[in-house]
Amino acid sequence: SPPCSGRQCMRRLSIVARTILASPMASEGSAAAAAPTAAALEELWHELEARRRRRLLDLGVAEAAIAASRLAPTPRGEVGVGKRFKGSGAVRVMQFNVLAEAMANDGFLVRPVMAEWPIDHDSMPTTDGFVVEFSDMLQEVMQAKGKEETMAALKVKYDVQVARRNLEAVVDSEARVLQLQLGVLSTGCPDIIVMQEVDTFGRLSVALSEFGYASQLPGKSAPYVPAHLSGQGDRRCGDAAEVAFLRHFQDSGHTFLPKLGSTAMSIRLRGSDLGKKLPDAAAAAGVAEHVCDKDSGKLKKAPFLGLPGGSDPLLRACGMSDPASIDDDGVAIFWRRDRFEATSMQAHFNSENFSAIEVRLKARDSGRTIIVLGTHLGSGDTPKDETSRLEKQVLKEEGLAAWARSLRQEVVAMGAGEDRAAVLLVLDANAHPQLRALDGESNVWGVLRDAVGASVWDAYFDEKGSERAAEGSGLDAPVTTNKLRGFASDQVRKIGSHAYHAIDHIFFNPEGLELRGHAELGQVGRVQRYKSKEAAVQDMLPSLVNPSDHFPVVVDLQWRESP
Repeated sequence: SPPCSGRQCMRRLSIVARTILASPMASEGSAAAAAPTAAALEELWHELEARRRRRLLDLGVAEAAIAASRLAPTPRGEVGVGKRFKGSGAVRVMQFNVLAEAMANDGFLVRPVMAEWPIDHDSMPTTDGFVVEFSDMLQEVMQAKGKEETMAALKVKYDVQVARRNLEAVVDSEARVLQLQLGVLSTGCPDIIVMQEVDTFGRLSVALSEFGYASQLPGKSAPYVPAHLSGQGDRRCGDAAEVAFLRHFQDSGHTFLPKLGSTAMSIRLRGSDLGKKLPDAAAAAGVAEHVCDKDSGKLKKAPFLGLPGGSDPLLRACGMSDPASIDDDGVAIFWRRDRFEATSMQAHFNSENFSAIEVRLKARDSGRTIIVLGTHLGSGDTPKDETSRLEKQVLKEEGLAAWARSLRQEVVAMGAGEDRAAVLLVLDANAHPQLRALDGESNVWGVLRDAVGASVWDAYFDEKGSERAAEGSGLDAPVTTNKLRGFASDQVRKIGSHAYHAIDHIFFNPEGLELRGHAELGQVGRVQRYKSKEAAVQDMLPSLVNPSDHFPVVVDLQWRESP
């Protein structure tokens, strides 16, 4: 299928999408639930790639960079470790922190991709006319971590317009969504996808539905509406507000749990003209005390949390025609309609306002159930941060380890019959196996692995998180992030820190499931390993190939047969 452009491309894409969505699987409860045909998916892939290419060209990206970032589609059923296992045994799972749209342009130091880059694409221009190797510039920023004067000097040195345009192109919203869709196709359309930092759930759920994915319970059909529009609140607003939000969550049936009053929303508001307009609109509506700080008059960090009347009238008063286009980020769970049907969902909260989303999926062929628990732990890479995660989110009586352990006990008690069940804990933990808390021993990895039973990283780390010997590989342990924020970041404490660890995890109960392998597919599905941190800086995230600051984790699991 030749590339298309403009209105012609949109028309053809719409025809393909309608063909797919008109199939019996368009209804979650459909008994037939047929998958889109390989031909339809291939046609859709061509259309998506044509749109991505056109968008990147409009942004001024070089043809060579676009071609190098082109992902090849993988037919459903193909895996890097061999053919997908037949029958009811095979389940492909993807874990992916997609990077919130509001935080994508957060000062990441990314490789040059622009056609009009004034020097070679391995170097950076400076404001005083000099040329610096890209890797040397990264080293300068890392060495300046925590040194305010040095960092300020580097900001002046590298603050050139073409570099700003370069980052904007790499993390462009339209191109990112298209590449996310193409990434799903390139990994063979995983059966279950768990994503964090989703702040465009309404748009993303529609995009993935074109491939046959569901993200709403059977019997529910209401369109997705962001919770902030109706002023939903959590326990910070009182018990009644939390109860009302949980009712809103269940009534909608959408398997997306937002972090109300999120950092992503705060950055989006403050980084646009809304940050200046909302205080006046709030004053006119008589809700300034709720929306603005009484001393500075500026927006609070969570101005819409529990807002009487919701954010919709305020945003419209500021001139926004579609207030639903902005949202809090959160955790979303998607599944292939032809493989699973959802039977229930639940939001878990503890006293620290930490949350997780649980969705129960029943396999259409075998009737077996997989309970998926998805979440996103607090950030930080120090022993103090690890201690905080353990105390506030993982080890509390109502915390992640307790929730996961309870689910494991539930499915083990069901036995090993044909109607057996299994548990998946899928998360961005912001914690890697090698990290230790302040006591020098405990860590998130060890606690969660013990609670659920096994990890997809067990070949690389032992039960305490120490690296297993990999003789002859000459490679570092796997990583799921490889990023560096520069001087333009809004997250000051992260500037200059090279994040280079495996912080994304899939845990499973070994009584029900076993790992058959990581799906070694293409540029985004394989296990990411480098010879060293120095070598890794040549492959920094985000990129045109993977427009997130995390790599996806894609694995094939199989039901463990009865002994």
